[in-house]
Amino acid sequence: MALTASALALPGISVPAKADTPPTESSIGYRISSYKEDKLPEKFLLTGSPERYDITIHQFQLVTPVGENYGLTLNSSYESMSGASPWYAIRSFDGEKSIVMSGATIHEQRRDYNLTMRRYHDNGNYAISLGTSKENDYDSWSGGFDMSRNFNDNQATLSGGISMSNDDINPTDAALFNRVMDESKRTASGFFSVSQIINQNSFFQSSLNVTRHNGFLTDPYKLGDRRPESKTQIAWSNAYRRFFTSLDAAMHLDLRLYDDSFGINSVTLDASWYQNYGDNWQITPSIRYYSQSAADFFTPANDFSSPALLNSSDYRLAAYGAVSGGLQLLTRLDNLTLTFVLERYVTDDGYSIYGGYSSPALVNFTRMSLGVSYTF
Repeated sequence: MALTASALALPGISVPAKADTPPTESSIGYRISSYKEDKLPEKFLLTGSPERYDITIHQFQLVTPVGENYGLTLNSSYESMSGASPWYAIRSFDGEKSIVMSGATIHEQRRDYNLTMRRYHDNGNYAISLGTSKENDYDSWSGGFDMSRNFNDNQATLSGGISMSNDDINPTDAALFNRVMDESKRTASGFFSVSQIINQNSFFQSSLNVTRHNGFLTDPYKLGDRRPESKTQIAWSNAYRRFFTSLDAAMHLDLRLYDDSFGINSVTLDASWYQNYGDNWQITPSIRYYSQSAADFFTPANDFSSPALLNSSDYRLAAYGAVSGGLQLLTRLDNLTLTFVLERYVTDDGYSIYGGYSSPALVNFTRMSLGVSYTF
């Protein structure tokens, strides 16, 4: 899900300011992305395969006007994944932490569809969205509503929205590995944002998002993993945009602060520079820093002799920091737009500004994508 979000903006997280006019042209787009995780270092591998996830993603988008006041957006994606995943962590005889990996036999496909219909009026807009996601062991249905209203001669915008989803999981090989047979969870989320045009060259937006999960939140594919049956997430996001006329370039700065009831706090800083060259070329270098604390029930190594009520050695719940750098190249040829993106992501417990337990299973990855869109 995080990988998909990095390639296509997901609705309901933070709604950017938009002109309150429906699309006047239709556009169709396709993007293929390759995501590959580095191997687990041999010094941390106790048993299993060091190979990690290799994912290919195909994404499709259609945007089209419907009548005079409506716009329709259809997003769909198909993911195919293979590789191995950390099963659990344990301390070896020398006291060092080691990772037990699954075999490199995980093969998974996911199909995702999302449809949004937006109604535009003189000083705002509102939309209804429906979505579904399906894997061989996971089904999800979601729906949402959001709206925006402009004030102060369209210089300020207030936006808000709600969304809900229902997820069902049926783990594979449940009987063989003593996994749960059938579980579900429900999610409700709401956001509110304020956008302000500062002047003709700059813009600021601040948004607050609150999400509540209830149900089965444990990872059934990780041995000894037991998590609370509810989780509350709060995220405060801020975005600043500044266009420099003399340079024909724009600067994007983003800050996100996050807190949840698992005990995880995080901070994210993003900086991008959009440099135009003539009318048809744009180059965008970017850098991102992320840091989080560990969950209250995270353990760097499972202790099966005296298991705690809540316990997880999932590296995603550990304390760590991450730095990523990216480069995007975009070119326009009449009604055709081509985009290439390259990103490198590196994690380390030493990058974190928080204390707490870390994990030797932290992941580094490389992502590349190539996209094309056509307006007609």
